[in-house]
Amino acid sequence: MFDRLAKSLRRCLLAMALFSGGSVMSQPAPTVQLALPAPGTNLVFTTSTQSGNFYTMQTSSNLSNWTSFTPLYGSGANLSWTNAGPAKTNAEFFRAQVNPTNFVTLTNYHNWSDAIFLSNGVVEALIIPDAGRVMQFRFSTSNTGPFWENPLMYGQTSTPNNWITTGAFGGDKSWPSPQTNWGSGNWPPPSGFDGEPYTYGITNGVVTIASPVDPTFGIQVTRTIQLLFNQAVMQINTVFQRVSASTKNPVGIWTITQVSYPTAGLYVPIATNCIFAPTDYLPLTTTNLPANITTYSNMISFGPNTTNESEIGFDASSLAWIGQNWAMRIDGPRVAGVNKTNYPDSGCSSAVYTNPNSVPYCEMEFFAPMTNLPVGQSISFTTTYNLFHITTGNHYFQALAILGLPVP
Repeated sequence: MFDRLAKSLRRCLLAMALFSGGSVMSQPAPTVQLALPAPGTNLVFTTSTQSGNFYTMQTSSNLSNWTSFTPLYGSGANLSWTNAGPAKTNAEFFRAQVNPTNFVTLTNYHNWSDAIFLSNGVVEALIIPDAGRVMQFRFSTSNTGPFWENPLMYGQTSTPNNWITTGAFGGDKSWPSPQTNWGSGNWPPPSGFDGEPYTYGITNGVVTIASPVDPTFGIQVTRTIQLLFNQAVMQINTVFQRVSASTKNPVGIWTITQVSYPTAGLYVPIATNCIFAPTDYLPLTTTNLPANITTYSNMISFGPNTTNESEIGFDASSLAWIGQNWAMRIDGPRVAGVNKTNYPDSGCSSAVYTNPNSVPYCEMEFFAPMTNLPVGQSISFTTTYNLFHITTGNHYFQALAILGLPVP
């Protein structure tokens, strides 16, 4: 039976390219190969690629109606997909679709003349090298989004005095953890991470920004920003590379996304076997907590403390923000099996800070494990940002859906 199925699959593999427009028409058609597995295992498809394009493997039983696999970004010579073996033995056809790179251009954004505009037609990112930040992430139909921007800092170039202005620039940035190793009262952030302009590069629809080497930590930060094909998703890969000798204290990647006050609140899934039970969160400010903390069976919700600074930590890998028109989920996966002592703040892999109403913003924060980082070595951490349109209705159920949690 399996031999007959294998022969059928060989006959029905349609190695062709479907070009979706743009400059991809001038590139060679991909070569599609099928690896025939052992009985009962999955099929593996490999496609030759040109670096910088998105590729989609598609399947059909009639050459008219096609179903797509997850699009992948071509960063090398080939890509692979794994697909469950078909239960039927009738003809099935496969093809690879080639999609153009994302659109990138330099623009003027709030008086930053070298702002980088990145779009996939669904969502857009505004990246400001002079501020060392991804300043905004929004739907293509909107002129703003969830990220908080500080109008007092528009057009300015980053300096070590950024944080004299409360909230500094806003947007999304990266710092080293733990904060206790920053020295001199643990504030402001080290200048190489957040206090100097970044350089930038643009290759095949992907943007990279890089910091100078921080003089205290001997670390250079590189952040690679890309939008997934035809999805409301941004990914940022943050790399810390130790360039020169520094202290031997462990260091970790810490990402901070400043967002506007959420209309409907912030939501956090409760991790299985949460290390902060029974409250399922850890207060990181000694006296003040966010407003209206509510614990459900699998989720916590709360709002900003509009009077005082507040911060609470979690062992969760996702945080959700729900506003009036949009919602956003950020994912920063906690590494399974890593001792909580390798995370800052008594084991936190995520946290939310809320600033008073005088400067109304919140921070959605994620931590990678801390490690001793020798000269010449690097660590990396990827955060993923999903945007959602929301409708009127029960925000509790919307939050469950956004976080991928079942209704209790």
